[in-house]
Amino acid sequence: MMKYTKLQTKFVEEIQSNITIYKHNKTNARICTIENDDNNKVFSIAFRTPPINSTGLTHILEHSVLCGSKNYPVKDPFVELLKSSLNTFLNAFTFPDKTMYPCASQNDKDFKNLMSVYMDAVFYPQIYKHEEIFMQEGWHYHILDKNDPITYNGVVYNEMKGAFSDPEQILFRSVMHSLYPDTAYGYESGGDPKYIPDLSFEQFKDFHHKFYHPSNSYIMIYGNCDMEERMNWLDEAYLKDFDAIDFDTTIKSQDAFKNPKYHVEYYPVAKDEKLDNKTFLSYNLALPTTLDTKLMIAFSILVNALFDMPGAPLKQALIDANLGQDVQTLFDDGLLQPLLTIMVYNSNSNKENEFINLVNTKLEEIANNGLNKEVLLSLLSFAEFKARERLFSSRMPQGLEIQMTCLASWLYNDDEPFTKLEVLKYYSELKNEIENGYFENIIKKYFINNNHKSFVKLEPSHTYADETKKALDEKLAQYKSSLSNSELEALIAKNKALEEYQSAESTPEEIDTLPKLKLEDIDSEPEKYNCELISGKYDTIFNDYFTNDIAYVNYYFDISNLNKEDVLTTQLFCDLFKNVSTNSMSYQEINQFILKNTGGINAAMLTTVDKERNTSLRLRLSYSATSLNISKANDLLVDIIKNSNFKDEKRLYERICEVKLNNEMSVSSKGHVYALMRAGSYCDAAAYYSDLIGGLSYLDYLTSLVNNFDSLKEELIPKLENIYISLFSKENFLLGFAGTKKQYESLKCTFDDFYKMLNDKTNYERSVPTYSKLNEGIKTQYDVNFVARAGKFDQPFDGALLVLNNAISLNYLWMQVRVHGGAYGCNMQIKPYGYLGLTSYRDPEIKRTNKVYDDVVDFIRNLNPTEEELLKFKIGALGSLDAVMHVKEKSIVAQTQYLSGSTYEIRKKYREELINATKEKLNSFAPIFENALSQNNLCVIGNADKISDNVDMFVSIRSLTK
Repeated sequence: MMKYTKLQTKFVEEIQSNITIYKHNKTNARICTIENDDNNKVFSIAFRTPPINSTGLTHILEHSVLCGSKNYPVKDPFVELLKSSLNTFLNAFTFPDKTMYPCASQNDKDFKNLMSVYMDAVFYPQIYKHEEIFMQEGWHYHILDKNDPITYNGVVYNEMKGAFSDPEQILFRSVMHSLYPDTAYGYESGGDPKYIPDLSFEQFKDFHHKFYHPSNSYIMIYGNCDMEERMNWLDEAYLKDFDAIDFDTTIKSQDAFKNPKYHVEYYPVAKDEKLDNKTFLSYNLALPTTLDTKLMIAFSILVNALFDMPGAPLKQALIDANLGQDVQTLFDDGLLQPLLTIMVYNSNSNKENEFINLVNTKLEEIANNGLNKEVLLSLLSFAEFKARERLFSSRMPQGLEIQMTCLASWLYNDDEPFTKLEVLKYYSELKNEIENGYFENIIKKYFINNNHKSFVKLEPSHTYADETKKALDEKLAQYKSSLSNSELEALIAKNKALEEYQSAESTPEEIDTLPKLKLEDIDSEPEKYNCELISGKYDTIFNDYFTNDIAYVNYYFDISNLNKEDVLTTQLFCDLFKNVSTNSMSYQEINQFILKNTGGINAAMLTTVDKERNTSLRLRLSYSATSLNISKANDLLVDIIKNSNFKDEKRLYERICEVKLNNEMSVSSKGHVYALMRAGSYCDAAAYYSDLIGGLSYLDYLTSLVNNFDSLKEELIPKLENIYISLFSKENFLLGFAGTKKQYESLKCTFDDFYKMLNDKTNYERSVPTYSKLNEGIKTQYDVNFVARAGKFDQPFDGALLVLNNAISLNYLWMQVRVHGGAYGCNMQIKPYGYLGLTSYRDPEIKRTNKVYDDVVDFIRNLNPTEEELLKFKIGALGSLDAVMHVKEKSIVAQTQYLSGSTYEIRKKYREELINATKEKLNSFAPIFENALSQNNLCVIGNADKISDNVDMFVSIRSLTK
């Protein structure tokens, strides 16, 4: 450790970790080690990368450095690692002021391998050697025949075309530019499609050379590993070969405004959509610094109290004034100067002044008269509960969340890496501040008397998309006409050279450079969940885990074969749950009670499919709380399901509008999910129900309710009131519980009381799904497409199919849909109950992608992997099975597996079949795919013109919102 100087060390009790900050003596690289007993180790290296324009330089670089490096010259080591490592996380992130490369694994050898590939990628990428990487990942003039028009293509270019089709994304980017016009935050770090083609290859290389240097790096290692050995390796393998350089990458602050700024932007809407009630209004403000942690927590609490809680005073005032159908806020303290944006959705342009005046008037009124102290206390209690619970998702390791939290202060001040990790003390302080006007003073200082504000209005336009396309087409046509014949031939040759580069496979020698695992490095047994069935008057799925006295409770009600209309109504019941008043409590009081006494109370619907391939539909009521508060949480849940007041028509309509808008807005970022649910609903019961409870069918239902509320409410309200009587009964009840046995025994009387109050029998109309092969083209204003195919198969599931899934997703689809096609993402999924689906994400193509799906069968027939390649596919498939989960998530998985009959023995069988898979076995699956894909269940959500150009592919064509 002589190569490093220790700067700070501290045991942070809240995360049970010893954190040490070092400086690498030769390069001044910053190192942070976070030592604890977590076996899910996380490594990351980040760089301060304030953008210098809106060409997406930092974003394209983030993609490109993972396309081969000095020691690992394979064309796509990132994908090779996805195929063949046991990673629990592998990705890279572009932020407005930094770029981060994190990876994680529970396997020591694998973790070291990942560290090596990532360090080599960031410091010695192949970008200097292969301009094709820049063309593929960033942008290029695309033309293969001199008679064709020139277009732009590139992965990041297409990704950002998708992002700039989303009005929320357009609005937020406009807000950033309006608040920070003179700083890096005023540029679009992801890249504005209008400016991405301004980026040259030379600028791209120069930026890497300057910014991707150890002197500008933040290196973090988390978990249960030998930190000294890892730090010595970092020095020996990489850092010793660099010298310190002195250049300024400091994130600059925006000078406060003397007066607020006004901006107007536009976004595209489909030609058949009305422009009324389509305007977005926003009220935005900047704060001086993120480094005041107490203020950041207080501000977050304040935003919740004013705007985000159901019935929050400012939100309710805006809704009551008919200024829009919903109000959303975004508070982002991950910037040097945090921002708050208050957005009114589905408003009108002429209401901007009324909106601004109402916000200002209401803020002054609240600042002078005082906030509801009970609300503040409840919000602080809930935030403290969540801070102690430390929930993390299997999609984001706890160690990475901690590293990102460190970076949120460390990036801006070398002396403050711990600031945002130690927060519990502030909750006690802030509770004491409630009585002395602290929160009201924040309103006065940072809302009322703060001129660092902007008001951004986003207007809908029928012509925006056409005008943008026309301008682009003219620009590209003009560029083409400016080329001589020899220049045009050279450009075509360059594109063909790109295709040859993309099609060429890495040599065996290049592939051999990547570090490898062996099968013996892998646990051949699946994880055994602590899962026990306790029988009695009702059955209990008991998950025995230490939860620090937090009990996780799930009440399941089997409502299989519920008819279509009642499924839709029941999903609406879930979205209304706790968001309408009961006979004894207002919905504001309900949510205040939940925040003060629980970790959350929710209702949701879910599907499971058993080993006989029978699909079940269930309604799940969930809550978590400390043992002391379980009975309170249970009593509130009973009050909600028995006594919710659906006759308050004003509140009912408000909530339906909110839910409809949230679902509609989510399509632009989750279009592949919606498209696959829809395609699957043509043939599969689980997908059919998923589409009803969270897909296009549910969005259509909500849209109809919003548009026809007055004529439908008389029928709707009795249906909602009848749900308690018809669906909640003793005969269809099952309890899921996660905690200790001692907790369970002490709380069982509460669960018994809940069971006793249930009706004896269910009483609902039953029907089985009926399928219609609609093969829809869903027209939107998006510039990109989401292409989905689904199919069914009858053959028994074989674990070797998971190996094939890995090969198709990361070999075939990645190359054909992303690398050659330019889509941002692509994927295949295959389910044990005989269902498979293929998707593309932010895809410029439709017909070409569908043809790629057709050709999957030929890929399977011709698949001829070497033993080493087959081993990679197996290891990657095994890694995808072993997610690291918080106890809460683990208990849900265990309970779902029980409900679907997925026993340990079945999962072990699949794992053994996976490990023993042969090339011949993989080839033998071709008929499964041929049969499933020949069903041609297709759904595309995408660009209206592209869908019109491919009308022959669809049975029906419609707009996203009817």
